[in-house]
Amino acid sequence: MDEHNPPRKNSWKQLKPSHSNPHLVEERGRRTASHDPSSLSPSRNGSHVRRPGPVCKLFGKVTRRFARSARQSPNPEPMAASSSLQDAQPVQSTKDLTPLTLEPDCEQSSNPGIVEVSSTNEAEHLDPKFVNERIANANKGLAGASHVSTILQDTSSATNNLPSVSDTVDTFSVLLKPLKAFNSIANAIADVHPYAKVALSIFTCASKMILDQADRDVAVSLLLSKISEVYTFITEEEELAKIQSMLAIYGKIAQQTLECADFISHYSETKSAWIRLGKHVFDETDATIQNYSSVLGSLMQQFRDRAARDTVVIVHRMGMTESLDLVGMEYAMGAGLNTSKCCLPNTRQDLLKDIQNWISSTEEGAPRILWLSGTAGKGKSAVAHTIANWYIEHGGLGSCFCFDRTRQAERLQNKIFTTIASDLADCNPIVRRALAQAVRNHNGLKRTPDITKQWQELIIGPTSIASKAIAAPVLIVIEALDESGEANSREQILRLLAGKLNTSTSQLSELPADFRILVTSRPLEDIHNTLHAAPHVRHISLDDISPVSTALDIELYISHRLEDLRHTFNDAHFKALALKSDGLFEWARLASEYIKSTNIAIPIFRSVMGQILASSEPLPINVLNTMRQCFPCDDDRYDVKLLLGHLGSLVSGTSDSDIPIHPLHASFYDFLTDELRSHDFFVDASAAHRDLAFASLRVMDSERGLRFNICSLENSYLPNSSVPDLEKRVKESIPTELSYSCRFWGTHVGSTSFESPLAKEVEAFFDGERLLWWLEALALMRSLSGSAVTLSCIANWFSSHAEFTHVSDAIRDTLRFIRTFATTILCSTPHLYLSALPLFAPTQSRIFRKFAAKFPHTSRIVAGHIENWPPMEKTIHTNVGVYSVAMSPDRKRIACGLYDGTIQIWDTETGEALCAPLQGHTGYVASVAFSPDGHRIVSGSADNTVRVWDVATSKPLGTLPGHTDLVRSVAISLDGNHIVSGSDDKTIRVWDMKTSKAVGTPLLGHTSCVNTVAVSPDGHRIVSGSDDKMIRVWDMKTGQAVGTPLQGHTDLVWSVAISPDGKCIASGSQDGTIWVWDMETGEALGAPLLGHMGPVRSVVFSPNENYIVSGSGDRTIRVWDAKTGLALGSPLQGHGDWIRSITVSSDGSCIVSGSNDKTIRVWDADTITDGHRIVSGSADKTVRVWDIETGKALVAPLQGHTESVQCGILGLARFWGHLFKAILTWSTLLRSRRMDITSFQVHGTIQSGCGM
Repeated sequence: MDEHNPPRKNSWKQLKPSHSNPHLVEERGRRTASHDPSSLSPSRNGSHVRRPGPVCKLFGKVTRRFARSARQSPNPEPMAASSSLQDAQPVQSTKDLTPLTLEPDCEQSSNPGIVEVSSTNEAEHLDPKFVNERIANANKGLAGASHVSTILQDTSSATNNLPSVSDTVDTFSVLLKPLKAFNSIANAIADVHPYAKVALSIFTCASKMILDQADRDVAVSLLLSKISEVYTFITEEEELAKIQSMLAIYGKIAQQTLECADFISHYSETKSAWIRLGKHVFDETDATIQNYSSVLGSLMQQFRDRAARDTVVIVHRMGMTESLDLVGMEYAMGAGLNTSKCCLPNTRQDLLKDIQNWISSTEEGAPRILWLSGTAGKGKSAVAHTIANWYIEHGGLGSCFCFDRTRQAERLQNKIFTTIASDLADCNPIVRRALAQAVRNHNGLKRTPDITKQWQELIIGPTSIASKAIAAPVLIVIEALDESGEANSREQILRLLAGKLNTSTSQLSELPADFRILVTSRPLEDIHNTLHAAPHVRHISLDDISPVSTALDIELYISHRLEDLRHTFNDAHFKALALKSDGLFEWARLASEYIKSTNIAIPIFRSVMGQILASSEPLPINVLNTMRQCFPCDDDRYDVKLLLGHLGSLVSGTSDSDIPIHPLHASFYDFLTDELRSHDFFVDASAAHRDLAFASLRVMDSERGLRFNICSLENSYLPNSSVPDLEKRVKESIPTELSYSCRFWGTHVGSTSFESPLAKEVEAFFDGERLLWWLEALALMRSLSGSAVTLSCIANWFSSHAEFTHVSDAIRDTLRFIRTFATTILCSTPHLYLSALPLFAPTQSRIFRKFAAKFPHTSRIVAGHIENWPPMEKTIHTNVGVYSVAMSPDRKRIACGLYDGTIQIWDTETGEALCAPLQGHTGYVASVAFSPDGHRIVSGSADNTVRVWDVATSKPLGTLPGHTDLVRSVAISLDGNHIVSGSDDKTIRVWDMKTSKAVGTPLLGHTSCVNTVAVSPDGHRIVSGSDDKMIRVWDMKTGQAVGTPLQGHTDLVWSVAISPDGKCIASGSQDGTIWVWDMETGEALGAPLLGHMGPVRSVVFSPNENYIVSGSGDRTIRVWDAKTGLALGSPLQGHGDWIRSITVSSDGSCIVSGSNDKTIRVWDADTITDGHRIVSGSADKTVRVWDIETGKALVAPLQGHTESVQCGILGLARFWGHLFKAILTWSTLLRSRRMDITSFQVHGTIQSGCGM
C-alpha cells in the first residue's frame, strides 16, 4: 500500500467484527455424543466461562433429542439420513440461480424462481381489484405461519417436550412457508408497486437461495425464523401500503435479507473456516445471528413507524479464503458516492425522473449509456450523486466513481473498475463471491492498470452472474470524466464506452441488456467526439434544458439555502437571484453562501481563500494555521477555522483538521480568481504568494524548523536506504508545514512582486547554515531534485536587482553544489557535511568559504584542494555506449539513445534514472529529441523506424515506418506539429506529430546517407547534411530544395544546427571543421572553425546565439564565439571515447554530452564561457563591472586609483584537478554540533568517485 492506496474500506456498508473464542472446538457430533464433562465446555478446563447463546441452547437440546430418538427408533437408517440436517452441504452455485416464471400458487411449486418483474405499462392494464385479491389470498395462506418464531422459542424452553426429527423437518417447512408464499405474489406486488421492483427482485433471490438449499443446519434455525418473520411482514396488507413512502427502508431490508440468505446458504463453508482459524463455532454463529436479527428487527420497526434512522446493513464476510482473495485490490478512496452533493428535494424532478425511467426501462434496444453534459456549475455532479444514491438506497446493484482534477496525480483512471468492482461486491454477496473467484484465478487483476481487463474480468464477469439471480439493472455512474486529466488519461475509458476496443468480447453492444452507465462531464472535444454520435449512447445536455425550468429549480434551491433569512428576504428576492444565476447552480450556491456569511469580513475571506488557492498542494487546517502564524502582518495571524467553519459547502476538510482543504468545485476557483465576476471576493494570487513566501521562510527558521541532523542519524557509513526506520523519522521530524515550506518556498517567492523586505529574508537564508539544513531535509525527503526549480525561481526574481548580486552569486554557487553532489547526498545525507562540503567543494566556492569553518571536526585536504568549480558538473554512467542525447525544455530531464536499442530518461539534477528504459527499437537509437512542450520524445533507430513516446508514462505512442534504411537523425518543429527524419536511404521525411502519418512525399536530392536534419525556428525551412559532403536547405511546406547545396566541407557532414534567430546554419564534418553559413544566401560566414583533431560529430547553437558548441571524435568539447569564430577557453576534456552527441539546455546554463565511453556528462556552461560580466577601466580613475546581457552596471564605480585605468579583465574559470580518498567521522561532527546522542557507530569511508 502507498499513500494513495490505503487499505480499502467499505463504501456503503459496515463490516461487523465477530468475537472469536481462542479455543479450537471439536467436531459438533463428537461433543454432543460424549458424556465426558471435560468435553462440554472450555470453562471446565480452566478457560473463561462462556454464557451459552440461544443458538447453543437450541442446538444442544435438539441434538440430544436426536441422539435419544436414534436409540429408540425401530428403524435407525432413516434416522441417520435425517441427521444430515446438522451439517449442511455446499449449496448450488449462483450460476444456477436463473430467473424463472413463477406459478401463482405457492403450493404448486416448492422451488420457485426469481421474480420476472413486468413493465410499468403492463401494471397499468391489470385490474387493481384482482391484484389486491391475490395478495389478500396469499396473506390468508400465511396465517398459519404468522407466529413461526414462537415455535423455536417454545422448543428451546421445554426440555421434556422437544421435537422429533420429523418435528424438526416440519419446523423448517413452517419456517419456509412465508418465503414460498411471497414468491407466489411477488409479481403481483411488483405490478402494484413498480417502483419497488429492485427490492422485490432481491427478496425473491434471497428466498430462492434458502429454498434451493438441500440440507439446512439447525444452528441457523433462529436466523431462518427471523427471515420467515421478514417475509411475513413484507406481505402484510398494512405494510404493503407503506412501500412507496418507505422505499429506502424497504431496500435496506431486502439487502440485509440477501446477506442473511447468503450466510445460511454458505454456513457450512463459513463454519469450516472458523474451525480452521481456531474460532468457537457456537460463539461466532451466535454473535452473527444476533447481529443480523437485531438489524432486521430495527429496520422492520422503522418501516412500521415510518421513521427512517441510520441503520447500517451488516455484511458477513465469506470464508477466510475468499476474504483474502480480495485483499490488495486497488481502490480509490474518496472517489465514491457523496450524499452531501445530492440535489435538493423537489429540484431537477423532470430530469431525475427521465434518468430513472431510462435505468428501469426494459425496452429492447434501450441505450446502455446516458451521457449528461453541461458547462461548469450546471449541476451535473448533483444529478449524478442523486441518481446513484437513489438506486443504491433502493437496494440496487450500483457504484458511483468520481474523478477530481485535484487528484490527477493519483491517476484515478487506472483504478476505476477495480474500485467499481469492489463497490458492487459490497452491495451483493453473489458479486462478492464471483469477484473473489476471478481474482483467485488471476491475482494480477487486483492491481492491473489495464482497464480493459478490469472491465471484462472484474465487472462483466461477476455482474453477469448476479444478473442471472436478480432481475434488476446494474448501474455504474462515472462522474466528472472531464476531470481525469489530459485527454490521453481517459482515452481508453472512452474507447471502451464507445465500443471501439479491438477485442470483440469487450464490445459494449454485447453487455447484458440491464446494464446502465451514467457518464457526466463537460462537453470537451474528445468526449463529445467519442460519445455524441454513438448509437448506444443517449446524450442529454444540461445546456439544452428549459431556462424556465432551471430558474424555478434554482429559485427553490436559493429559498432553501436562505430559509433562515426569511425575515430579511422574500420570494421576490429569491427569484431575482435565480435570474442572475444564468442557469448556474454553482453561482446560486456561492451567492447563497455569501449572503449567509455577511458577518464574516471580506478581507478575512480573501486572505484565507487566497492562502488555500495559492498553496502548491492542498494543506489541512492545522498546517494552514501554522503557516498563517508566520505571515508578515500580525492581523493575518488568526485561526482559519473562524472562517472555514462557515465554508463547508465550498471547500473540503472543514470538519477534520487533518484533511487537506481544497475547493469542492473547479468553478469556485475560477470564480474567485476572475475579478470581473467575483468583485469584492476577488483573490489576488500575488498577494497570497507573498504571504506564503514569508511564511515558508519563517517556518524553516522556527523552533520546529530546520536544524542540523534533523532525523538524528547515528552514523555516516550506512546509506539512507539502509536506515530501517528512516521514513518514520522523516515523518516525525519533518512536519507537514516544514516539508511544504522546503519544497515550495521558491515557487512563492518567484510568484510575487519584488520587494526589499522579502529580499532581505531570502538573503538571510543564503547567509546562514539554514541553507545546508535545507539541502539535508530535501535529501531525506527524496525531493532534492526540486531544489533546482526553487533556486531558478529565486534567481529570476533577483535578476534585475544589482544591489543583490551577491545573493544571485550565492544561488548559482548553491545550484552548482547541488548538481555536483546530489547523488552523494541522496545516497548518504551525512556526507553533505563530511565530504561534499569540506573535501570536494572548491576552496574559492562561496559555500566552502561560508560554511566549511563551521564544521571544524571534519577531514581536510592539506594540499592540492581545487579552488574553483570545474566545468563538468556530473557524470551519468550507462551500460552501453551513448549515441544521442537530448534535454527537455524545462531542463529537468535528459534522454539518451543507446547502442542496445533502448532510450533512458534521467533526472538532470540528481543523475538518477526516472523510469525503466524505453524499449521497442530493435537497432541502436541514433537520434532522440524532446517535443517543445516536453511531453513527448521522438527517436530514430537503426531498425529503420521513427518512434514517438509519452514522457509521463514511458509508453510508445506510435511507430512511423517508411524509411528503408537506418534513421540517423530526427528533429521536431518548434510548434510541435511536425517531425523530420533523415535516413541512410538518402531521403528526408516529414511526419504529422498528432496522426503519425507522413506529410507529402520524401525529400529527394542527396546522393548518399542523410546524417543530420534540423528545423528552423519558424518551421519554414529544413536543413540537412549528408555523406555527399553537402548541406541542403528545403522548404518545409513544398518539400522543394531552396537554392543550391552549401559546399565547403571535404568529407561527410555529421551535424547541422540552426541559430535561434533562424539566420545562420552551423555544420560539423568528418573533416574536423565547423562552418557557419548564411541561411538566406547560402554563403559561408568567414573561414571554417579549426581546432578539433578528429571528426566533428555534433554542433549546436546556444539559446542566446552567442556561442556554438561542438563535440568531436577527439573526445573533446569546444565552445566558439559565434560572431568571431574564436575558441573560448580550453577544450573540455573527460570523455574516454568519441563524443557522439551534444545539446545545450534551453536556458543556456549547461551542456550535455554523450559518448561511446558509456557516459553522459553535464557541463556548466557559465564556467566555460563566463560571459556574464565585463570589467572596464577608464580615464576617470574608476573601475566598473557590467552585465553583458543587460548592459547595466552591477555595482557602484570602484574608486581609489590616482591615475587612469588602462584595461579590464573578463572573468575565466579554472578546472578541477584532483579527487581524494577521505576517512570521515560522523560521530565527531555530531559531538561538535552539540547533539544529544549517547552512542555512536564506527566511522565510515568515502572513496573518490563513489556515489559522486
